Amino acid sequence: MSNAAKPEKAGAPKLMKGDQAFPQLTEEQIDKARELIGVWLRRDVHMPSQYEPISLHDIRRWTNYSVGDDNPLFCDLSYARRTIWGNVIAPPTFLFTIDSAIIAPGLPGIQWIYAGSRWEHFKPVYAGDTITARARVIDVQVKEGKAVSRFVNQIGEVLFQNQHGDLVCRVENDTLRVPRARTGAGFKFDRPKTQDAPHRYSDDDLEEIAAAYRNEYRRGAEPRYWEDTNIGDPLPLLYKGPLTLVDIVGFYSGRRTVYNVMKMAFAERDRHPANVYYSPTMNIPMHPAAGHFDVEIAHEIGMPGAYDQGWQRTNWGAHLVTNWMGDHGVVRKFGGRVTKPNLVGDLTKLTGEVIEKRKEGKDALVEVEWWGTNQRGEKNCNGTALVRLPSRDVSLQS
Repeated sequence: MSNAAKPEKAGAPKLMKGDQAFPQLTEEQIDKARELIGVWLRRDVHMPSQYEPISLHDIRRWTNYSVGDDNPLFCDLSYARRTIWGNVIAPPTFLFTIDSAIIAPGLPGIQWIYAGSRWEHFKPVYAGDTITARARVIDVQVKEGKAVSRFVNQIGEVLFQNQHGDLVCRVENDTLRVPRARTGAGFKFDRPKTQDAPHRYSDDDLEEIAAAYRNEYRRGAEPRYWEDTNIGDPLPLLYKGPLTLVDIVGFYSGRRTVYNVMKMAFAERDRHPANVYYSPTMNIPMHPAAGHFDVEIAHEIGMPGAYDQGWQRTNWGAHLVTNWMGDHGVVRKFGGRVTKPNLVGDLTKLTGEVIEKRKEGKDALVEVEWWGTNQRGEKNCNGTALVRLPSRDVSLQS
């Protein structure tokens, strides 16, 4: 018998309308969610193709379309063959395409929101590898916050193995479970003025953004040596945005795992009848992810407007770090969290600095802190990364 969490039975009562459609967080629900702590969940039930060999196109599609990163190390085979890797490798957050790391079983009808993740990498992922994932909940925490009075954080763990049985990566992920807006206990974000009178970018603003894209810094083939790196060194500035619906669609299109549509969407609603929204004006059933595109559904969730998928910004942080470290660097650990919604129309500028350097065994390591700031001057994401750099010390990294 599978040890996966059991889905709701097909044909179960559809508690979609009225107050029953918008449940509160109860101690009984939370206790049931805690019963799943430590249970390994099957992740290939509805998407077995995610465990097919990774193609160069899979990596290129992710970096180009989902992240907006044209680093040739990740998308140009002829270039990659001339590097120390000898083949195209996947960027640090590519394994999101194998498993989203959203580990949030139970709590039906309670909205899930990506909050952050922590990655530990053990081996590189190459084009041609086959990666499988095992996932489980390792903690369920009840928390209080400013934007929502009471919510749950489900901490998930995903272990990724390659075709040789080697552990290539471990990820911990925070998934917030928040009651929907109509309960009165959901998100209470202040509506930015840009939503009532949208920020209008001037021609000078657009030229600044275009110039930042044209001149994006990438270390590339030139080694960044540990000896030349100092605490306080800044990371380059990386622009992302202004966010459009096309950017959000592109993020979906670059993934190997996407949401079901048409017939498959209705079949999924039969299995999980609480995991759906009905459009207040059209009475059309929609996946909760529709809030990323649809302002009406975004308001149902409690967001000020259409918004990005939070893990987009985690990928942007990884893009910043790989641009800075160059082809010879290795991301050992990487973490990112989102702190405010990133709404359609927002511009995020990412940067950071070196906060520590040390040697461990044969590794020359630096730790960097990174963050993103929107056009309103608000920090909307941040994180850290532990990077192994090449060293001029021949006793290291032999």
